[in-house]
Amino acid sequence: MKLSIILFLLLFSITPGQAQTPLDAYLKKALEQNIGVRQQELSLEQSEADLKIARQQFLPTLSVNARYSVAAGGRSFIIPVGDLVNPIYANLNALNDVAEAAAPDYPTLSDYPAINNVEENFLRPTEQETVVRLQMPVFNQAIVHNQRIQENILAAGQLSVEAYKRTLVKEVKVAYYSYLQARKGAQIVQNARALLEENLRTTQSLETHHKVTRDAVYRAQAELSAVAQQLTEARKQEKVARALFNTLLNRPLDAAIEAPTTSALLPGPAFTLQDAQAQALRQREEFDQLSCYEAVRSQELAIAKGNRLPTVNLQADYGIQGTRYEIDDNARFFLGSVVMNVPIFDAKNNTRTQKARIGQLQMEQQRAAAKQQVQLQVLQAYYELEAAKEQIEQSKAAYAAAEQGFRLIRKKYEQGQANLLEFQQSRNQMTTAALQQSIAQLQYQVRHANLEQATATYPIGSF
Repeated sequence: MKLSIILFLLLFSITPGQAQTPLDAYLKKALEQNIGVRQQELSLEQSEADLKIARQQFLPTLSVNARYSVAAGGRSFIIPVGDLVNPIYANLNALNDVAEAAAPDYPTLSDYPAINNVEENFLRPTEQETVVRLQMPVFNQAIVHNQRIQENILAAGQLSVEAYKRTLVKEVKVAYYSYLQARKGAQIVQNARALLEENLRTTQSLETHHKVTRDAVYRAQAELSAVAQQLTEARKQEKVARALFNTLLNRPLDAAIEAPTTSALLPGPAFTLQDAQAQALRQREEFDQLSCYEAVRSQELAIAKGNRLPTVNLQADYGIQGTRYEIDDNARFFLGSVVMNVPIFDAKNNTRTQKARIGQLQMEQQRAAAKQQVQLQVLQAYYELEAAKEQIEQSKAAYAAAEQGFRLIRKKYEQGQANLLEFQQSRNQMTTAALQQSIAQLQYQVRHANLEQATATYPIGSF
């Protein structure tokens, strides 16, 4: 079991830092220049900023709050000064009058005047308050759990970037092999066109020597025109495949693509399907992402439960207040507070807790579903790679037989022993077999890339 896994890793890995083929260099460029990778990295930077904000919630805040008010009207209250003082003044005036009548030498005093009650408004005409306020949380479980949530979201974002890069590697490989396949197809059709051009000259020579009739020349010309149309279509497909590949590398669409110097196939799977599935379950970034999101759900549940706990904050105010802006001992003030909030009843807390538990159950179902999907993906890629290997052998045998048959028919046709229909059928068989062989070889490379992505064996970290 362990030996097969070691072979599995060796066969699907490359040496970091080495670009042994043009494709390796293109993969490095794609991981550096692809627009999608940059978008993923920007999303990751947003997650980093969110985590920084969550950590800064523990720091104190300092602010200046200023208020200047102008008021008129509103409610008022009456101060009963007259009602309280006027009876006293009346008694004093009466006493003074009696004293003056009894004693001629008693000084003459003025009567005390009557005083009206005072009416004051609740709102002062002008008022200002300017405060420098310092606030700091002392105990708040929501801040703690929110920081942990943002840490897990950031970790999931990092894994998302890695998963996108892994998918990008597969897409670049598929696009590269598709381009090679399209170019090879155009070359095969070009070779078929050269054969038909030679066949047209041979047919014209046979017609000159009265070995075939004129209609054979027309049929040869018609088949040459049909192949010319096929060549136009094949060249169009080659250009489209080139543009798709360059799009993934964020290059000009018509940039030249370097082909490999050798056409050796990548090694086939030397490991069991069970080993491949076990490797995928260990290495795929999706499962680590699910672990991060499961931790997020746990912290959300902790927040929901923590809403029943009190919160404690410190607050200190220093400033001036009064009816106008002036700084003196009477205007300055300082106020320090310990603010505690103890929740007694909130019907929403139970609902939040229930919702958080449901989120945890959902993550469990997502993990189970992801496990099934990955195992199925690996199984499909594994058997497709095996089938592609068999198709290569079959296409080689088919092409060898078609090529030998065409050589024989061609000699017979040139000697006038075979008709044009036999020549055309044999040529079509050989061209079709050549295309099928090219498709089978490059399709094997595509299937290999699919299995590599499904088992997460490409060393993304080396770039």
